[in-house]
Amino acid sequence: MRKFILPPLVLGGLCCLAWYLIQLRPEPQPRKVNKQLPYVEVVVAKRQSIPAILHSHGLVRPRTLTTLIAEVPGIIEGVAPFSLDQPIPSFRAGGFFKKNDLLVKIEEVDLVSTLAEAKANLSRAQLQLIQEQEFAEQAKSEWGERNWSKAPELVKRLPQIRKAEAEKLAAQAFLDQAKKNLSRAQVTAPFDGRIIRTMVDRGQRVGSGTSSALAEIYALDSAEIDLSLSQKEISFLGFIDGLAKDHNILVETLNKEGTSSHKGFLDRSQGMVDPKTRLTNFVARIDDCFANPFSKSPTNHPLSLGQFVNLKLTGKKVSAFVLPDSAFRDLSTILVVDPSNQLQPRKVEVLHRTKRKVWVGAGLKDGERVCTTPIEIISEGMKVRVVGDEQVEEQSTEASQNSESNKTAQ
Repeated sequence: MRKFILPPLVLGGLCCLAWYLIQLRPEPQPRKVNKQLPYVEVVVAKRQSIPAILHSHGLVRPRTLTTLIAEVPGIIEGVAPFSLDQPIPSFRAGGFFKKNDLLVKIEEVDLVSTLAEAKANLSRAQLQLIQEQEFAEQAKSEWGERNWSKAPELVKRLPQIRKAEAEKLAAQAFLDQAKKNLSRAQVTAPFDGRIIRTMVDRGQRVGSGTSSALAEIYALDSAEIDLSLSQKEISFLGFIDGLAKDHNILVETLNKEGTSSHKGFLDRSQGMVDPKTRLTNFVARIDDCFANPFSKSPTNHPLSLGQFVNLKLTGKKVSAFVLPDSAFRDLSTILVVDPSNQLQPRKVEVLHRTKRKVWVGAGLKDGERVCTTPIEIISEGMKVRVVGDEQVEEQSTEASQNSESNKTAQ
């Protein structure tokens, strides 16, 4: 009997003891939780009319690049400089020259003999023409009393005279060409420029089966910089293809410190979209940016061919809000702090974006506060505390207390 009665009694006793212990536990007291609102920094949105500014980059190349050639064959007799006292011009890579400077002399012996032969041919042609004219006069006198106008052309010697006149003209043209070739034995500079590389030197033969190229040269007046822009950037600057003659888009090259070193303009669009990048190719023009020993004022920070440069482009004025990049949750969403200090996500129109600033066209109003503090987790209507508001409240509280104390003292 014990084994049937004792276990239930023990179990019941334990349950009673457990219930008694539960009744003896203290009641938990509710604890008040103080919600800590996050602090955020804000900027006040203000619409501005400011120039459209964007940054790009490109490679420098000369506006005028050409190959200097020899127009007559011969052996090169000398190259510049022809005197140690005058090192400029210099027919060497990197050498400078002015327009009409003598760069290369070609041997003139063959050209002088050709000129002499041309003069002799002209004298023979003149003599032949005079003889034919005299023969025509003799034939007219031998015709006698008959009507000379009815005489055949061969009797009048008209074909012979026309042939002699044509030979004289040909001999004169050959003489003019021989004189011009003799002048071409001295190769002069077509513009103020600099030599990139030379292909020949003293004692080398040019033309007549050999190459006539002498050197690769470029002009010092202007440089061009190739750059690429997207359609959105083109619209932001206000560039209209085909109407760029006003040159209203300023282009500046930036040095290592980020300051402007040379100024120019956006000259033209190449009217071609790169199939790889889907960007439109443009050309910027910078005048007087190369090293130039002939300039009255030396060029500061001269550009070099093939140099990679950073560019700053300034276009038309746009009406926009300029916000820091930290204000954006994604590419087009910002957080607006309403008058109740609640966060309100909002989509805005982004006109242009840089590393630090964003131009916003629409989606904001003047005076609205935009949150610039990154917040990991947010919800619409979330309460925040704006940095700086507490100081204003404290100052107003102190002012009210001071006024009350002044009234009590009175």
